[in-house]
Amino acid sequence: MGMDFTSIILLLTALLTSIMSGTIGMGGGILLLAVMGQYFPLQILIPLHGLIQLGSNASRVVYSYKSFDRRVTLQFAGGAILGAIIGSQLVIKIPDQWYKVGLGLFILSITFIPLPGSRKTFRFKWSLVGGISTFLGLFVGATGPLIAPFYLSENWKKDVLVATKAACQVFTHLLKVATFIIMGFAVSHHLLLLMGMLAMVFIGNYIGKWILDKLPDRWFIWAFKSLIVILSARMIFQGLTL
Repeated sequence: MGMDFTSIILLLTALLTSIMSGTIGMGGGILLLAVMGQYFPLQILIPLHGLIQLGSNASRVVYSYKSFDRRVTLQFAGGAILGAIIGSQLVIKIPDQWYKVGLGLFILSITFIPLPGSRKTFRFKWSLVGGISTFLGLFVGATGPLIAPFYLSENWKKDVLVATKAACQVFTHLLKVATFIIMGFAVSHHLLLLMGMLAMVFIGNYIGKWILDKLPDRWFIWAFKSLIVILSARMIFQGLTL
């Protein structure tokens, strides 16, 4: 694909959504998926979006490598590997409207019902979160809002939350992309557009990190929770109107 109007829209979307994710830690992936969904069929959309999200999350880790929680990331990665193995063997056919309504309600409930933050309460919490989100990621693309409340429940500082969530999602997207490549997805067909969008997300996350550093903690938590509510409500609305 050359530099046509579609490419310009996708490059600008990659930039703006990565600024959003770099600042708040999520939301950009779902918006990028929604825009890319207008131009690509599902079998190309999910792995292509996964590659861009892999680059986006990796850049957030690079910019905040001192902040992410190694223990949580390793536990998440262990579960993610298992989720990818199981998911690659199955084809799920859940009616789209029920999936969206159910997921939206689930995310809202776990955002506002206190979750176990302590490692003593539930030892395999992060392995389970990694497994489920990577499994679902093979079929739906963006799972950031699904896992967001679990990070919120840890009461981390904003930079630790954003960096740890990004480090975990590197594994989700890496395994998802690897699964699709094994199943026959050809990256080379979309290489030029992919390189351009990856450049945009690296720039966007740099700007997002700069904004995050300036953002007061209480504003960050308010923005984080608000975004979860907006994205969940959008999912429920989409499900009910399908």
